[in-house]
Amino acid sequence: MEQKRFGTFEAVFTPTILSILGVIMYLRLGWIVGQVGLYGALIIVVSSNIITLLTGLSIASITTNIRIGTGGAYSIISKSLGLEVGGAIGMPLYLSQAISVAFYITGFTECWVFIFPQHNFILVSIITWVVLLLISYNSAKLAFRLQYAVLLCIFLSLISIFLGKSYLSSSTVLLKGLHEVGFWNAFAIFFPAVTGILAGVSMSGELKEPQRSIPVGTLSAIIVSFVVYLALAFWYSVDASASELAGNTSIILGICRWRILVIAGIMGATLSSALSMFVASPRTLLALGKHKLIPFSSSFNHINKKGEPSVAILFTALLALVTISMGTLNTIAVILTMFFLITYGTLNISVFIEKIIGITSFRPSFRIPVIFSLLGGIGCFYAMFLINQVFSFTAIAVTVIIYIFLVRRQSRRQWPDVRKGFFLFIAEQAIKIASRLPYHPKIWKPNLLIPVDEAKDWVGNLELIKNITLPRGRVNFFCVNEGSAVDTNKHQAKDKDMAILLKPLEEEGLIVTASVIDADNFFSAAGTVMQALSGEALAPNLLFMKIGSDSQKDRNVKGLIEKAVSTNLGIILLRFHPKVGFGQNENINLWIRRGSPNINLAILIGLQLERNWEGNLRILQAVEDESQKPQALEYLNKLKRIMRLSKETEASVLVAPYEESLSCAPLAGINIFGIPLNYDIGLMRKVSEKINTSVLFLRDSKQEDALV
Repeated sequence: MEQKRFGTFEAVFTPTILSILGVIMYLRLGWIVGQVGLYGALIIVVSSNIITLLTGLSIASITTNIRIGTGGAYSIISKSLGLEVGGAIGMPLYLSQAISVAFYITGFTECWVFIFPQHNFILVSIITWVVLLLISYNSAKLAFRLQYAVLLCIFLSLISIFLGKSYLSSSTVLLKGLHEVGFWNAFAIFFPAVTGILAGVSMSGELKEPQRSIPVGTLSAIIVSFVVYLALAFWYSVDASASELAGNTSIILGICRWRILVIAGIMGATLSSALSMFVASPRTLLALGKHKLIPFSSSFNHINKKGEPSVAILFTALLALVTISMGTLNTIAVILTMFFLITYGTLNISVFIEKIIGITSFRPSFRIPVIFSLLGGIGCFYAMFLINQVFSFTAIAVTVIIYIFLVRRQSRRQWPDVRKGFFLFIAEQAIKIASRLPYHPKIWKPNLLIPVDEAKDWVGNLELIKNITLPRGRVNFFCVNEGSAVDTNKHQAKDKDMAILLKPLEEEGLIVTASVIDADNFFSAAGTVMQALSGEALAPNLLFMKIGSDSQKDRNVKGLIEKAVSTNLGIILLRFHPKVGFGQNENINLWIRRGSPNINLAILIGLQLERNWEGNLRILQAVEDESQKPQALEYLNKLKRIMRLSKETEASVLVAPYEESLSCAPLAGINIFGIPLNYDIGLMRKVSEKINTSVLFLRDSKQEDALV
C-alpha cells in the first residue's frame, strides 16, 4: 500500500531545485559567458528555461487532471498515451536515472579528491555509494531532510559568490565573448543543467497531495533557479574578462569571498543530485514492476515495512556500482540526457494531444494554452538534436524498439489511453476536409460491403476478398440476427464468429469492420444497412455477394441488387464453383463486350486481382464469325492501350457462339463477366458450370473510371 508521506517543499521543490543548481552552474556558466558574452549567455539561459518552463506547465496541467500514482513521468505518460508508450519511455528513463547516480557520485568524488588529493578515487566513490544506499534504503524522509543541509550549503555558496572580488580594475560589462566555440555548442553544454525537473515528479506515489505539490513545487523550482542563473551570468560578466572566464572553468573558486562555502556548495550539489536519483529511480522501477512491463516484475513490486521499494533500491544501487567501476562514461552521459529530453518532450506532447482532441475527460484545474505544450515538445526534441544528432537518433531508436516489443506482447489491460482518440481526431479532421472536396473517379478504390448469413460460409472466400481490396481498400461485413424477439445468446455467438472471420484480413493490414444487426428478416435489414452507410464519410462503394446453390434465395439477391443500384453501389456477385474453386491457374479471364456499361469496374477489379494474385490478366471477346475477329482484336488492343494495361496482358478473340466459347475459353483461375440489364441468376450458375471455374459478375455504379 502506497504511503502518502511527503509534502511540496521536501519532496518536490527541494530535490528539483537541487537537481537544477548543480555543477554546470558552478563550473560551466562562467565559461559560457566568456565564450558567447553576456547577451549570448542570457539568450541561452532564457531559451533553455523557456523549454523547461513550458514542460513544467505541461506537467502542472496534466497532474491536475489525473491520479498519478507511483512512477512520476512514466505514470503520467502511461495514463495518457498507454502502457506501451509509457513503458517505452519509462524503461530508458529508469536506466538514465539509475546510471545518473554513478555520474553524480563521480562528480562528488572528483571534488573531494581535488581537496584531498591523497585519497583514492575509487575508494571514495564506493564509500559515498554505500552511505547513499544506506540512507535511501532506510528512509526517503531522511534523504529529503539531508537535502535541507545541501540547500543551505548552496545558498551560502551563492552569498559567497555575489560578495566576491572582481578580477577587473574597472566596472565594465562583458557583452561579447571570445567565440572559440559556436553559440549552439555552448547551448548544448548548458542545457543539461536545466533537465532535472522530474526529480520531484518521480515521488508522485508518496506525495500527500500530488495534484497540488507537483505543479507548485516544480514551477517554483524552475522560476527560482532561472533567477539564480540570470544573476550569476550577469555577475560573471562584470567580475572577469572573457579570456579569464573561458580559460579557467574553476574561476569561481578564485573570485568568491569564502572558497570553502563554494566547495561545499559544489560537493553538496553533486551529492544531493545523486541522493535524489537514488530515491527517485527505484520508484520508476517499482511502477514498471507493478504493471508487469519488465522481467522479474513481482520481485521489483515489493515495498518493505518502512514503505521503501527495497528490491528496486538494491537493484538500482547495483547498477550504479557497475557504472562507477567502469570509470568515466562521457559518451553514455550524453545518451542519458537524450532519454531525459525524450521524456520531457513526450510529457508535452501528451498534454498537447489530450488538449487538441477535445475529450471531455481532459479538464485539468491548471489550464494552459495548447500552444505552450506544443512549443515545449518541439523545444525538447530540438534541443536533443542540437546536443548530439547521432545520440538523439540512437535514443529514439531504442525507445521505438521497446515500444514495438511491448505492442507485440498485446496486453489487453483496461488502461486510460488516448492514442485511439488522437488518431480518430486526425481522421475526423481529414474527413472534414475531404467532405468539402468533390468526388472524382481517380480516387476510387474497392471498399466492400458484404452481407453475411453464416460467417463460416465465407472463410473459403477470404483470400479472394483480400486480393480484391489490398493494399488500401476496406471491408464492411454485416450479419443479421433474424427473429421477432432478440436472442442475446445467438447475437453473441454471431459476434464471436464475425470476429474470427475478420482476423485474417486484419492481419493483412486491411481496415475491416463487422456488425451484427437484430432484425425480423435479412432482406429488410440489409437494405437499411446499405441506405445508412451510403451517407457515411467512409462509405462502401461495392456490394459483394455470393450466388449460392439454393435458387430460393435468388429473390433476396435480386432485391439487394436493386437496393445497391438505388444507393449508387457497384455490384460484385461471386459464383464459387463447388468442385474446382479457384483452381491452380493464376490467370484471370476478363470477358469484354463492345459498349458494355460495366467495363470500368471490370477492368479495375481485373487489375486488382492481377496485382495481388500475382497472376496474368487476359481480355477476351467472343464473335460468331471469323470476319469479325480482326475488328474485335483491334478493339481489345486499343482497349489495352488506353486503359494502360501491362504488356503481358493477352488479348484473345474466340470465334464461336457465346455459350460454346465458354467451353473453349483459355484456362484461368477465375473468369469475370459484366451483369447485363436483364440478368438471370440461374443463367449465371450455368455459366460457372459451363466454363468450369469460379466466376465474378460485375455491375458498374458509374462512380468508376478505368481511364483516369
